Amino acid sequence: MLNNLNTNLVKKNDFLLLAVSGGIDSMVMLHCLNDLRDTFKLKIAVATFDHQKRKESFLDCQLVEQTCKKLSINCYVGLLNKNSNENFHDFARTKRYEFFVETANKIGANKIVLAHNANDNAETILMRLTRGSSFEGYRGILAKTKYQNVKIIRPLLTVSREEILAYQKENNILYNEDHSNQEDHYTRNRFRHHVLPLLEQENPQYLNKFKQFSEYLTNAYDFIEKHSSRFIKESVNKSIKSYEVEVDKFNELDEIIKIDVIKKIINLKTDNSIELNYINIQDIVKLFSNKKPNLELPFNDLLYIYKSYNSIYFTDSKNELDEYKYIIDKPQDIILPNGDLVIITNKPNKYYDNMFELCYNNIDFIFPITIRNRRNGDKIKTTSGTKKLKDLFINKKTPLEQRNQLPIFLNKEQEILWIPKVFKEKKPGELKLYLIYQEG
Repeated sequence: MLNNLNTNLVKKNDFLLLAVSGGIDSMVMLHCLNDLRDTFKLKIAVATFDHQKRKESFLDCQLVEQTCKKLSINCYVGLLNKNSNENFHDFARTKRYEFFVETANKIGANKIVLAHNANDNAETILMRLTRGSSFEGYRGILAKTKYQNVKIIRPLLTVSREEILAYQKENNILYNEDHSNQEDHYTRNRFRHHVLPLLEQENPQYLNKFKQFSEYLTNAYDFIEKHSSRFIKESVNKSIKSYEVEVDKFNELDEIIKIDVIKKIINLKTDNSIELNYINIQDIVKLFSNKKPNLELPFNDLLYIYKSYNSIYFTDSKNELDEYKYIIDKPQDIILPNGDLVIITNKPNKYYDNMFELCYNNIDFIFPITIRNRRNGDKIKTTSGTKKLKDLFINKKTPLEQRNQLPIFLNKEQEILWIPKVFKEKKPGELKLYLIYQEG
C-alpha cells in the first residue's frame, strides 16, 4: 500500500465508487483500495468514462473493464456522445461528474473516489495563482468535497507522482498512457513539465509546502465561511426575484467577509453559473459605499445588481415596469401579477399590517375602484395643491422595485386614494370600506 495514502477518508463498511480512467494514478488507486477491501470491509465498484476524443480511448475502457473482471469488481462505463460548442474540458468534466453521481445513486455507493495526487494539487494552486481565483479557490484541490450532495474523496492527494510511479513498477500494475499528457498545448502540462521541476530543484520538499499552504488557506476559509454564512442567514432578505442586502449592515463586515458574502449570494442567485473576477467583486463592494441613492450594475442576462437607497438588490434582470390594472365594482380579493394580495372588504376579520380605512358618505363616488401600478405623470392631491408621485417616492425613499409593484388605489374620478406605505387620502365619512394590501 502507498505509505502516504490518506486512509482517514475511508470508513469501515463504505461503499466506494472509484472513478478509474485507465491512467497510472487511477489504476494504482484501484489496486490500493482493493487491497484494503477486507480490512475496512469495503464494497467497491468502478466507473469509467470515455470522452471519445482520442481514437484509442476505447482501449482505456477495455483495460479498466478487464482489470475489474480479474478483481471481481463491477464496472460501469459512460460515454460522451456529443461535443458542445462550449469549452470542451468544462463540458466533459460536467458530463463525467454527472455520470459518476448518477452511477453512485443507482448502485447505492456513499462515496465517489477520485485519483488526484499531490502534484496535481501543486499544479492547480500555481495555475490559480497565475490566472487569478478566489480565496476559496486558492486552496487548491480538497481531500473531501461534495458534488450534487454526493461525497467525493481523494485519498491520493497526499501521495506524490513519484511515489505512484514507484508503486506501479513494484506491483507491475498495467495502465495506459494518454500521449496528450506529454504535449505542452495544455496549461497544466506546461506547469507540470517546466515549472514543477524548477521548484523541486529549489526545494525537494516543495510538495509538502504546497500541502501546508492549502491547509492554511482551508482553515482560514472555514473561518470566513462561518461568518459569511451567518450574515446571509441573519441579514439577507430573499424574495422570489432577488436577494436584498442592507447597505449599513454589510459595511460593518470585514473586507474578506464582504467578498465571500457577495460570491455566495451570486452563486445562490445564478446556481453557480457565473464566475466573477476580482475587479467585478471590487465593483460590487464599492457599490455599497457609494453615496448616491440609486445605482445599477448590470453584468449579463443572469445577473443584475442595483442600489436603491439603503439596500442592494441581486436579481436576474433589470426591474422593468410591467403594467397591471384592475377595475373593481364591489368588495373582493385580487391577486396581483407578482403574487401580492389586495382585499377590498366591508368587514375585515383579522389584522393586517397594510390596511386603509376609507371613510365615505356616498359609495357612488368610490366605486368603481381602479387598482394599478404607477404610470408616468401620476400625481396626488395635497392640502397645498398637487404633487408628482415620483417626487413623493423619492421623499419617502421608496425602493425602485417597490415603486413599480406597489398597488395604487384610485376612486371613480381617478383620484389616488391610497398607496400602501406611501400615501393615504384622509376624508371624513360615516361609512367605512377597508382596503388591504398583503405582500405575497
